[in-house]
Amino acid sequence: MKRNLLAVIVLFAIAGLTFVQFRLLVIGARLEKQRFDQRALVAQRNIRQALNEENPLSMALVGHLKADEPSKADAAILADSLHNFLNDKFAEVEITAQFSFAIVSRHSEPEIEFSSNNLNPEKFDFGEYIIPLGSYFSNQLFSEKILHIDVENLFAYLLRELDYLVIPSVLCLLAIIICLAFLINILKKEQKLNTIKNDFINNLTHELKTPTFSIALSNKLAKENLIKGNYEKVREFMQIIDNENDKIKSHTEKVLELASLENAKEQLQFELCDLHSLIKEVVNEFFPKSKHHTGEINCKLAASMYKIKIDEIHIKNILNNLLDNSLKYSERNARIEVATENDNSYFILSVKDNGMGISTSDQKLVFDKFFRASTGNLHTVKGFGLGLSYVNQVVKAHKGKITVESKIGEGTVFSIFLPI
Repeated sequence: MKRNLLAVIVLFAIAGLTFVQFRLLVIGARLEKQRFDQRALVAQRNIRQALNEENPLSMALVGHLKADEPSKADAAILADSLHNFLNDKFAEVEITAQFSFAIVSRHSEPEIEFSSNNLNPEKFDFGEYIIPLGSYFSNQLFSEKILHIDVENLFAYLLRELDYLVIPSVLCLLAIIICLAFLINILKKEQKLNTIKNDFINNLTHELKTPTFSIALSNKLAKENLIKGNYEKVREFMQIIDNENDKIKSHTEKVLELASLENAKEQLQFELCDLHSLIKEVVNEFFPKSKHHTGEINCKLAASMYKIKIDEIHIKNILNNLLDNSLKYSERNARIEVATENDNSYFILSVKDNGMGISTSDQKLVFDKFFRASTGNLHTVKGFGLGLSYVNQVVKAHKGKITVESKIGEGTVFSIFLPI
């Protein structure tokens, strides 16, 4: 409950920071627009004053507007000259925006009489920045003319002018988004861990409850038969107690194995070992169990370099885990193959089976602690999801790597690469 409340508070804080950053950008853009308009007003006044005087540019404009059929080539040259003139006037007030212009009569519909070469009539905005041409034009043309100026992509220009504010704001927003994504990821992982933890506890409780109940019942019946003097029955119940006790011991050891390996104080004991002899030993010990499940286990030990430094106890454990998994997740008539080979500087140990296989999505998670493949929820397959996590930890402690290849219904191959 506290974690959920903290998450809500953090989310609100992030949302608030995002809103504040957005408002800062909006306010900054408005202030920059006001600044731009003030400078544009000064430029407009300077342009009007300069064009209202008799000079080559003013005279050329009047001549063009008077002409019945002005030359297109001359019009283009004049448009460039006026554009450069306006550009210089804007530059004087530190405005470097791209713009287009058009000259129209004041007392008529905005019919363009003269314009810049880059003007787009469909997108041109009349009325934003207006410069009435003075008496010099009206006296000679007998009508008042207005110069309209439209700044292209004004918002983008204002943002570029606001780079001192935009860049920090964008970086801050990115940081906020990353933090939000990080928080969501943490919450998802925590939810997943809680689910895995609950599944593990339920599974462990179930696995321990059955032998505990059997021990309690067998102990009670053994006492009753001991009083009756039925020693044969007592021996049977005592054997049941021993078997169930071994199950509890096995479950406990599986949990403690991984915990001991993850303990920083635990040091592996590396010694030069004949891995082929070790594999044969483990397989021979495992053979009765596979035979009981009407399965078979074969060895193809082809590695030429098989004497390397390992921790013998942990390597035995991981091989037992892999063999146990192969048998557990196979139907009757399981076929398991243990093979070795050398590749570059690695000793490769692979365990292959013809079991039910692992889905592609589950293959990415099989080495996570407590994870159990979706098919592992069958009542016939029991475990805590610790075996492969332990295998992975041991292999990493040997500075090796482990891979899995599997197809649903076709079987699985686990390959362990140990450096020579």
